[in-house]
Amino acid sequence: MAKKRRRSPVLFIVIALVIVAIIAVMMSKDKEEKGRKVATEEATNRTIIETVYASGKLFPAVEVEIASNISGTLVDLRVEEGQAVKDGDILAKVDPEALVSIVERAEAATSGAKAQLQAAKFQRDQMKAQFKNAKIVYERNKQLYEDGVISKADFQASEATFETTQANLDAAEENIKATEFTVKSSQATVKEQRKNLSQTTIRAPMNGVVSKLYKKRGEQVVGTAQMAGTPILKIANLNSIEIRVDVNERDILMVSIGDTADIELDAYPNRKFLGVVTQIANTANNLGTIQLTSDQVTNFEVRILMLPASYADLQKVGEESPFRAGLSASAEIRTNTLNNILTVPIAAVTAREDKDEKKKKKGTEEELKEYVFVVTGDSVLMTRVSTGIQDDEHIQLLTGIKQGEQIVKAPYDAISKRLESGDKVNVVDEEELYKVDK
Repeated sequence: MAKKRRRSPVLFIVIALVIVAIIAVMMSKDKEEKGRKVATEEATNRTIIETVYASGKLFPAVEVEIASNISGTLVDLRVEEGQAVKDGDILAKVDPEALVSIVERAEAATSGAKAQLQAAKFQRDQMKAQFKNAKIVYERNKQLYEDGVISKADFQASEATFETTQANLDAAEENIKATEFTVKSSQATVKEQRKNLSQTTIRAPMNGVVSKLYKKRGEQVVGTAQMAGTPILKIANLNSIEIRVDVNERDILMVSIGDTADIELDAYPNRKFLGVVTQIANTANNLGTIQLTSDQVTNFEVRILMLPASYADLQKVGEESPFRAGLSASAEIRTNTLNNILTVPIAAVTAREDKDEKKKKKGTEEELKEYVFVVTGDSVLMTRVSTGIQDDEHIQLLTGIKQGEQIVKAPYDAISKRLESGDKVNVVDEEELYKVDK
């Protein structure tokens, strides 16, 4: 009896591979017939709020550095960092002894000048009496001389006496004026030195919190009326808060004074505060400090006042401010708001070269133009558009699309590279689009 021939295992492998290939081809044809899977969204009118994001730090809107206007030793320091102070409170004292002696000398000089003035007035009164008597003698002798009673020599002698006493009286008047100026100068010196003496006691110029101490008791301070003195401490009014953020040069021209902003502080997570832009720098932060190169980031400082109503619940009467200078902050500045405008998802807009224009201008760098893919039946039409403002998700369409048209919004690689006008598509939900086939 003949033995049965055993079938080669290679044959089974080949048959299996053929079956897999047939299935793959069938699946590929089925996919081609159905088209590329895409997700779409209808072009719809909505409100878009354009924003600029920036980060920075929290600062008091009003902060004053207290410096000494006189030189001396700091003999008393009555405050500590973080301590609340009121307008007029004594903060520190500089040793007043040297200034006390200066004031005493100035007062003594003033008293001497006043005594000289009084003596000059007495002298003037004497000169007035002498002048009055000399005038009477002169007028009498003049008449006698005209009548021929006295000689010319006697008349000339009385005339000379009269003129001399008149000159002396004029000199006495001028001496009084000069002495009066000396008195006024001495009094001004006394006033100035008393003011300097009063400045040995340093007082708070406003309500606030001592945010920084630069000096300790016993240290020397230097200061004059003509120059800024040694800083002793800094007072901040934390009832008025501002955020200082750095805005990139690409966004700075969109920001305007009066724009509103949502402010977030790391110290208060999951909470937003409201602010208003109050100041925009005209000069870049690093301009003038270093030599700029093309790869360096250029930022401009923008100041945003935090509205007290947005943190009123945190501010309790009689307690310290809920904020600290230097807290990390970020701001979302609303630069533009447009209502009822035609929009599509940002991902739906792609930038490509115009092929027709490229053929006409070979060898030249072609400018990219914006397109979207509009679903028409089971295929797409690549349509050129122009765009306007945008938010995090949607962008304004100015031309090219009408409300209600279905626009391809995913997948990104298809929109940016693969899809062409006339390609067939299979519109599915976005969840199904990214679902992994088993």
